[in-house]
Amino acid sequence: MIRRIPVLLLLLLMIAGTVQAAEFPELTDDIYIQDLAGVLSEEQEAEIMSLGAGLEDATTAQIAVMVIDSLEGEPIESYANEALRHYGVGSAEENNGVLVVLSMTDREIYIEIGYGLEGALPDGKVGRILDDYAVPYLREDQPDEAILNTYQALYNEVAAEYEWDGEAASPQPLNEVTPGSEDSEGGIMQPIVTFLIVLVLLFLFTGGGGGRGRRGRGRTMRRGGFFGPGSFGGGFGGGSGGGGFRGGGGGSSGGGGAGRGF
Repeated sequence: MIRRIPVLLLLLLMIAGTVQAAEFPELTDDIYIQDLAGVLSEEQEAEIMSLGAGLEDATTAQIAVMVIDSLEGEPIESYANEALRHYGVGSAEENNGVLVVLSMTDREIYIEIGYGLEGALPDGKVGRILDDYAVPYLREDQPDEAILNTYQALYNEVAAEYEWDGEAASPQPLNEVTPGSEDSEGGIMQPIVTFLIVLVLLFLFTGGGGGRGRRGRGRTMRRGGFFGPGSFGGGFGGGSGGGGFRGGGGGSSGGGGAGRGF
C-alpha cells in the first residue's frame, strides 16, 4: 500500500494539471479580436481591427479581445492571464499587451494588463473603465457596445501613455447624453419659438399691417437643418495587406488587471 502512494500522487498531479490547462483556439485573423461568441457586427470588428493595427504600428502595444461562450469552470483571472501569455499579446521587449476577456455564459469580464503597461493602467483605473464603459452596457444586454467602448477607452489610455496622437476614438458611457438627444433638440427649438413670439407681438402692435404705404415688411427666414452626430471614423480602414495575419509579439503579464461580474 505504501508503495502505491507515490504513484497515486503522481496520477493526481497529472489529472490536476490536465484540468487546469485551458485550451485556446488558434488565431484565424488578426490578434485584436476573437469573437468566438459572435456578438460583434462586421463594422464593429473592422473598427477594432483598424484601431488595433494603427496603435501597434505606432507604439508596438497590442490590445486584444476574446469573447467566449464559457470559461468551463476556470476562474476568469487565470484564464485571461494564461491567454495573454499563450498568444503573446504585446511586444516581447516591452510586454505592452492588454487582453479583454468576456465570458457570456459566466457573465464575467476581465482586463489583463502586461507588465509594461501596469503604470499607465493600474488596477483601479482598469476597474473604472469597466464600470463606465462595460458593465452598464452588459447589464442592458448590449455586449457589442460594451466591447467596442471598452476597447476605445483602453486605446486612448495606451495612446496617451506613448504620447501618440493617432486616430481619434470616442467611447460613450451608456448614460451620457449625445448630440441629437431631446436636450439638444430643445436647445435648437427655443430660438425658433422666441422668434415666432416676436413676430406675433409685432403683428399685434402694428395693427396687422393694412396701410397703403409701400413699406412692406419683408420677412426672411433661415431654414437650418438638424445636423446629426459627427461621423465615427469615416470608412473603416482595410485589414492588413498581403497574406497572413497579425499575431502576438511575445508579450507577457504578471497578473495585473481587474474584472467585473454583470
